[in-house]
Amino acid sequence: MKVMLGIDIGTTSTKGLLCQINGHAIKKFNQPYPLKQSTAGMAEEDPELILTAVSTCLRAALQIVQQQHLKLAGLSFSSANQSLIALDKKRQPLTNLITWADTRAAPAAAALRKSSFADQLYQRTGTPLHPMSLLAKLIWLKKNQPTIFKRSAYFCGIKEYVLWRLFGQWQMDVSVASGTGLFNLQQQQWDPKILEIAAITENQLPPLVDSYHTFSGMNPNWAIKINWPQATPVVQGAFDGALANLGVNALNADTAALSIGTSAAIRILSDHPALDPQARLFCYAVSKKQWVIGGPVNNGGIVLRWALEKLFDHEKQAFEQAHQDPYQQLLKIIQTVPIGAAGLLFFPYLNGERAPLWNADVRASFVGLNQLHGRPEMARAVVEGIIFNLRSVWEIVSQTLGQPQHLILSGGFARSVFLRQLIADIFNCPVQVPEQIEASCLGAVLIGMKALGLTNDLSKSAAAMSGTVITYQPNSANALHYSELFAIYQRLQPQLSRETATLTALQHKFAE
Repeated sequence: MKVMLGIDIGTTSTKGLLCQINGHAIKKFNQPYPLKQSTAGMAEEDPELILTAVSTCLRAALQIVQQQHLKLAGLSFSSANQSLIALDKKRQPLTNLITWADTRAAPAAAALRKSSFADQLYQRTGTPLHPMSLLAKLIWLKKNQPTIFKRSAYFCGIKEYVLWRLFGQWQMDVSVASGTGLFNLQQQQWDPKILEIAAITENQLPPLVDSYHTFSGMNPNWAIKINWPQATPVVQGAFDGALANLGVNALNADTAALSIGTSAAIRILSDHPALDPQARLFCYAVSKKQWVIGGPVNNGGIVLRWALEKLFDHEKQAFEQAHQDPYQQLLKIIQTVPIGAAGLLFFPYLNGERAPLWNADVRASFVGLNQLHGRPEMARAVVEGIIFNLRSVWEIVSQTLGQPQHLILSGGFARSVFLRQLIADIFNCPVQVPEQIEASCLGAVLIGMKALGLTNDLSKSAAAMSGTVITYQPNSANALHYSELFAIYQRLQPQLSRETATLTALQHKFAE
């Protein structure tokens, strides 16, 4: 029996999915690793720990393949976007992995936004100006760690580093490249003018390949450790957001994919590039012939975790001692509060924000808090605020590409029936939830199957692999109430963005 393995190198863990090419999932794998946040704005990881996590998933998958006498048809990769590692002449790391969530390049991004070249940067790359981009990170690195910058012979992200170490392949797919802020979207190559701004050369970056590019052969030392079959084809793959759309069968312009995990995003696939006139959305490549347009947000499930740990720390410990899932118990508490949290709004910008504000200095706030509000109301406002923020991105996507007819949900929030219905009510749109919600892994499997000729119809294969789809219709009364609250939310959003950014400057001053 032929099987395909998808590996997703994520922000907090590497996930794996082994499944039959006819759609049946055989085994899931997950290897977590820590995020280092010892200073303000820092969000780094140890690339060696990530490499170990990937190899552990590969080894575990091969054990299943051997035990069940399966035939591994191929391996395909997904990874988080906008990560940076500086390497020396031997391609050994000079830095940790600087993740997309690292905001220390905020001053560099702010300076770029004020430059005369700002509009051209977005028009050329489809990447909004933000600390997440490699362009901003490189400028920050040169200014703040000049010795390391000078020693750096090469730069790459986590997928490129893993593929180099495991397979000896030094290359970057156009999908990951398109999120760097260094890639010309129309010409599909590194942009010489932008590389000049970043003070690097094309030779310091990996050569570009299509997402469907295949190769084989693992470095001998790793092959022995993992017991890797050297003839197995490996597919380059794409970045996790693009592949999540494939994984939930959101393959055309009338279907939007909404994924809510630690962070969150709304994305639509397109056969042509499309840019938002106000530069609030990204436009990245999926492959050389397909694009994904949408908006990523920093504040997804990570904000729910904050609410659990800060508002219900004592209860969290009690739940854990009773072997109960603290998140599920928190959602039960939230459901005791009427919709709208008794008129309390929460703007969830604990970690700055990408879409729709693209402001690393914006901060979270409760609005409308009174003496009758308690922790349950605050927790409900937190969850509703996460979803209000995503709806504001949905509105911009709809203005740019037209109103999508379908919304497909994946990620951690998709595990909760309560949250599924809440999203349908706040968006006032039917929400579809596939059986298989680890969408990026599944998308990696699908793009691998397409590259290897194991499927000619991605939509048909995606439908088979994503499993039974459940649809949640909005409650009309709830949707009307949320529509009124959302109108207030939208009016307050830009004002709070400006004022809380001013407060952030004071926070930095007080921390000195």
